[in-house]
Amino acid sequence: MMYRVLIIDDEDYVRDLLVRNIHSSDLDAEVVAVAGDGREGLKEALLKKPDIVITDIAMPFMNGLELIKEMQKAGLHSKNVVISGYDEFDYAKQAISLGVKDYLLKPFLPKELTDVLMKLLKELDSQKALQQNMSLLKEQAISREGLVREKALRALLKGKDCQTETDISLEGKYYAAGVMRLEGSAWDFSRQEQVEEFLMLVRNGYLLPDIFMFAVSFDGIQLAVIWCGGGENEESFLGNIGLSLEKINASLEKYYHFQLSCAVGRAYTSQFVLEHSYREAMAMWRGNLDGNRQILFYGEENGKKEEITSGQIREWKNQIRMSVRRGQEEDALKSLAGLMKCYASFSNKKNDYVSVSVGELVYAIQNDMEQEGYDRADTEPLSSMQDRITYGSLMDMKDMLDTYIRKCCLVVRDNSEETKADAVVKLIKLMIENDLQNMDMDLEWVAAKVHFSSSYVRQIFKQYVGESLGEYLIRKRMERAGKLLQETGLKIQEIAEECGYENQRYFASSFKKFYGCTPTEFKKAVEEEHLY
Repeated sequence: MMYRVLIIDDEDYVRDLLVRNIHSSDLDAEVVAVAGDGREGLKEALLKKPDIVITDIAMPFMNGLELIKEMQKAGLHSKNVVISGYDEFDYAKQAISLGVKDYLLKPFLPKELTDVLMKLLKELDSQKALQQNMSLLKEQAISREGLVREKALRALLKGKDCQTETDISLEGKYYAAGVMRLEGSAWDFSRQEQVEEFLMLVRNGYLLPDIFMFAVSFDGIQLAVIWCGGGENEESFLGNIGLSLEKINASLEKYYHFQLSCAVGRAYTSQFVLEHSYREAMAMWRGNLDGNRQILFYGEENGKKEEITSGQIREWKNQIRMSVRRGQEEDALKSLAGLMKCYASFSNKKNDYVSVSVGELVYAIQNDMEQEGYDRADTEPLSSMQDRITYGSLMDMKDMLDTYIRKCCLVVRDNSEETKADAVVKLIKLMIENDLQNMDMDLEWVAAKVHFSSSYVRQIFKQYVGESLGEYLIRKRMERAGKLLQETGLKIQEIAEECGYENQRYFASSFKKFYGCTPTEFKKAVEEEHLY
């Protein structure tokens, strides 16, 4: 790192001498500005914020010691060196009182300047190392504090006894826990520092005065949240949480274009039973399929529950698997909608069953794909979806399955016989277009190039193009021949060779069958047409 030096002296030759000496040295220092008087020097110092200031004492408008005072008032903490032609005790005494440790008397030798700068650079290096160490210690302390706080919150939500001392003050008349998600958020909730950053934002002006909020991420996407505070009763406490969440959501949508969704468990009078509230919130969260319901409270009705049998679930899952194996995306997604309605009709107490059932479906589709010869890496491994299955809502699982089914169907379609045949025909047409002069080109030659049997190539080419490969090849060669006869002065033998004919008589015979005249007659007609 190069340290910045500011030089202030009212004598031009002194400034030039200082600049030359510093630039010619091997020191990690560069002159970033020079000034001819104290006032100009102060402006440059405020602008450039130098690490080292070398200033003359006796200057017009503002002397060097006055300059150093003004810099210190402005909060600049540079290393200062004063130069003077006056070896007077009063100047030295004032300089010492301002923290100036180095004093150069005119005239000074280049070595004297170098020695002074080397000393200051060592001090700056030491200060820099100290600051870096202090910053690192501070970051480590903050990180440890965050980990301790995170550990305490997790313990409460899991119903474990935690004796860790933290700065969390969970003091309130009532307590509740919940789940929160920010759709479209840039926050990385896999890091507790990002969680704390989000909490700082919402605590300032969005939470009602008697509501306190803490959070920790369990899966890197959604937050597990704890609220505590007061209220006339549990209902009013939960109502205040709801109002706070509505304020937060309105602000996030307006200013950040994020959308908040949340589920809240029941209120309790002890923080040591928060695990119950969290379980209730998760039950609501995982059983929700209504994307319009952004804030859910445990106990709210989700509509009438229908009796669904395991046979109906199995039938929907089998239909999805059959549709995926055929690449029939639309049918698979219709069956998925039916399956999700079945899941949504269950009691919240069956959320664990839903998670197991969804996991089984993904696993079954993956096995089907592997049996068909597709690589699992072409779709998506079950492990990458496990967090959504374990912690996600029905909406999350529906979106996840929707994406997975579309991806699988796309792989099936891209590798279907029909798609494969279409790609082979396109390749053959491109080969013919680029290699018409190849006299060896025929059905067998083409089949060998695309690594398929000649019978397969003959069949698919006729099916997709509407003419045999031989007919297509002759047509393309004749079209090329006609174009060359019209646009070039090539001889007929040369044109024959350009179109893949070694024998000119055979070329002429093919040409007459295609155009109804010989190449010579065709060329003569073209020339006569140009005359008129």
